[in-house]
Amino acid sequence: MAEEEIQLSCFTSEISTAIQKVWKDPAVQKLYERRSEINLNDSSKYFLENLSNINRLDFVPTPRDLIMSYVPTVGVQNVVFSAGNRVFQLFDIGGLRIDRRKWATMYDGIDAIFFCIAISEYDQVMVEDPETNRLQDSLSLLEKISNEPKFKNTPLFLFLNEIDVFREKLPLIPLENYLSEYKGRSVQEALDFIESLARQSLAGRDQAVIHIYRTCMIDTEQMSKILESAFQTILSAA
Repeated sequence: MAEEEIQLSCFTSEISTAIQKVWKDPAVQKLYERRSEINLNDSSKYFLENLSNINRLDFVPTPRDLIMSYVPTVGVQNVVFSAGNRVFQLFDIGGLRIDRRKWATMYDGIDAIFFCIAISEYDQVMVEDPETNRLQDSLSLLEKISNEPKFKNTPLFLFLNEIDVFREKLPLIPLENYLSEYKGRSVQEALDFIESLARQSLAGRDQAVIHIYRTCMIDTEQMSKILESAFQTILSAA
């Protein structure tokens, strides 16, 4: 069995046990709390805590496993899918600055914009620019997209995402350390403050075509309801 394990699983049971032991070490847990400093993905906790199951020879990924498997979008990904009797085409465009030059080629024929901001990244910097805060960069980009004349009447759905991670980080990493104008004390006040910043970025746009949601993308029930509402809005405007 041991030889078969080496051939067919990611790790031997001994290595898997050792990894889990390291993960449970208090020093490693403290390091995970500071993961933004080393650009460690939030989903690492999920997979490390489920390693014994994932490392099984008969492992089959669940829908949640797939959702938690974070792969950053690079370039432009084109996805065609059906919903009811309608066919939709979704362009998923990478957020790296090198990818943004490709956005202008996608400006024509857009029926709706889905814009995601990972609000949990308030304490992180850009990969390609360590002097720029990720949240501030997202808000600046949102303002640029919002003010694009071709999108004047295009419905814009803004997802203030990763509220679950945001709630977890906030007591450990104060928001005011990165946004000095924030004076609140609760998670709700922090969420309201970030939404107010987003609304400032959208101030030059017709408010009737703006839809803002506070989301946890891995909450499939919540996202199903939100997307159903969003597509109904898109279809009614078409």
